[in-house]
Amino acid sequence: MKEFVVRHQLALFAVLTLAIGWLWWVQMVLGLWPEEYIIIPSTLGGLSPILTLVILQRLSSREIDLDGIVKTAKVGRAYAPWLVVAAFLLPLIFLTGNVLSYALGFEPTLVILNPGPDELGWALLAIVPITFFPGLITSPLFEEPGWRGFALPKLQAMFGREIGSLLVGSYWWLWHQMSNVYWGLLPSVAGYLSMLGQSFLIDSMYNLSRRNLLVAMFAHQALFITFTYLYRSSLDVPIAILLAVMWAAVIGLRLLERRRNLPAALQES
Repeated sequence: MKEFVVRHQLALFAVLTLAIGWLWWVQMVLGLWPEEYIIIPSTLGGLSPILTLVILQRLSSREIDLDGIVKTAKVGRAYAPWLVVAAFLLPLIFLTGNVLSYALGFEPTLVILNPGPDELGWALLAIVPITFFPGLITSPLFEEPGWRGFALPKLQAMFGREIGSLLVGSYWWLWHQMSNVYWGLLPSVAGYLSMLGQSFLIDSMYNLSRRNLLVAMFAHQALFITFTYLYRSSLDVPIAILLAVMWAAVIGLRLLERRRNLPAALQES
């Protein structure tokens, strides 16, 4: 059993993560849970990446080392610059998209915040950090040990930087789809390109920080902050502008990775 699990660890991770996540999220889509309890299946589905690693660690007699992956989440002065970038880059991309859409005349007014948060005013300066840091022990901790800590280094070692990220990002998009359907977000090309771009950015920040898991977790939580507080247009042209800004940032970080010979330099060290 151990040899089988180690040999097929990536395939087993993909199958089990999708199966466990969708097991709970299908129940949501089918209306099997009252709305007031929907947090239960939603959370249990979201636990599937880290739960899968717990299972694989046991079945592989710790050849698959979840404990070691979690220990790569590091704090300290040396890691501070990329932690700051991870916390602010994705919100700044969405903010830039909103400003450009207004400046180019595709939005009648400049809207920065979602309805609701826009009424909080300066209180957001306290509310956002309070939301950000406790949230690190939810989806970022549930997911990032799997996507970036486990899968990304192996896939990039096998297929290279870009194909490895393409596989992680595409699977990340697929894994979310059953949950997204429940919340009214149907699959679309724009949705796929957006999630893929977000995944590429998190991959790059993770590699550029010398694979500090906490950087990936910060970036993941920054997405939650973005979706909670920042306005996102439903119009086609503003969506296209946002995608252009996002993929420009992807190209910039990828060029920086290439200049630093990443991730190859990480595999050699």
